[in-house]
Amino acid sequence: MKALDQFPTRPLSFGERERQCEELFRTRGPFYHLCTPGDSQLVLFETDDDFRFAMNLMASTLYEEPGINVITFEIMRTHLHVIGEGSIEAAERWFAKFRKKLYRFFQSNGIVKDLRFFRASIFPINDLAFLRNSIAYVNRNGYLVHPEYTPFSYPWGAGRYFFNPDAKQRYDITFHELTVRQKRAMFFSHSIECDGAANVVDGYISPDSFCDLYMGELYFRDARHYFSLVSRSVEGYKDIAQMLGDSVFYTDDELYLIVRQICRDRYGNARPEILTLDQKKEFARMLHYDYKASNKQIQRMLRIDERKLAVLFGK
Repeated sequence: MKALDQFPTRPLSFGERERQCEELFRTRGPFYHLCTPGDSQLVLFETDDDFRFAMNLMASTLYEEPGINVITFEIMRTHLHVIGEGSIEAAERWFAKFRKKLYRFFQSNGIVKDLRFFRASIFPINDLAFLRNSIAYVNRNGYLVHPEYTPFSYPWGAGRYFFNPDAKQRYDITFHELTVRQKRAMFFSHSIECDGAANVVDGYISPDSFCDLYMGELYFRDARHYFSLVSRSVEGYKDIAQMLGDSVFYTDDELYLIVRQICRDRYGNARPEILTLDQKKEFARMLHYDYKASNKQIQRMLRIDERKLAVLFGK
C-alpha cells in the first residue's frame, strides 16, 4: 500500500491560487514603484562596464540598507525602475546612497555627468492587480526598448530571472572566491559591502542573490499568468507609463495593431493606407503626440510622404 505522501496532490483551482496570491499581498508590504525620470535626456550608462557597475552598485547598496526588499528592477540607459517592499523612508535612504556612489564612480573615471535631475519618484502600490502590472511593466522594459533582446536576455536587471530556473542556477563564481583586488575592482571602492555567498555572473552580482525573486513570483497564479501579462500589448501599460513620466516605445508590430484598431473605430476601415490626406494628417498628429511614434514609424504606418510629415512636425 502506498504511503499517503506518494499520492499526487490535487492541483489548486484558479480560485484557490488567486486567493493564495491575495492573502500573500494582504500580509506583506507596503509596496511601491521607485523610478527616475524616464524622459530624461541624460544618458547615465553608455558602456557595458557602466551597466556592470550599476548592477554591482544595486547589490552593495541594498546590502547596506536592510529596510528595503527589492522584488525586481531594471536599469536603462537613462533611468532606473525598482519594485520594492518596505518603508518609503528606507527606499529614499537607499536611493540617496545609490546616487552618491554613482556620482563618485563617474567622477573617479573622469566622466562629467550632471546628476541634479537624477531624482527618484516613489509611487505606492495599493492593490494586487497594480503590483502584478507594475512587475510586468518593469520586467518588459529592457527588451521592449531594445528589440534585439527577449524577456530572457536583457542583462541589466532582474526580469530575465522570473520563472527562469536556468538563469537562477547560472553563475561563474561566488563572491567570497574572488580576490580582494577583484572585489574592489567590481565596486570601484576599497570598502566592500556584499554577501560573500552571492553569485557572480558576467562580472556582476547576480540579481538572484539580492532580489526576492521567489516572493515576486508568488504574486502570480503561475508562470503562464505572469507571461500573459509580460506579453500584453504595450497599449495596456500606457497608463502606468504616463503616471511614471516614462516614454512609451512601440514596436512596428504593436503600433500597427493600434493603428488598425483606431482606423476601424474612427474611420470605419482597417486599412490606414486608403485614408484621405486630411485623415492621414489628423491620424499622424495623434500618433505623434499621443503615442510618441517617430516620423519613420508614422511614414510606414500611414504611407504618407516624408515631406508632409516634416511640415506637420517641423522636422
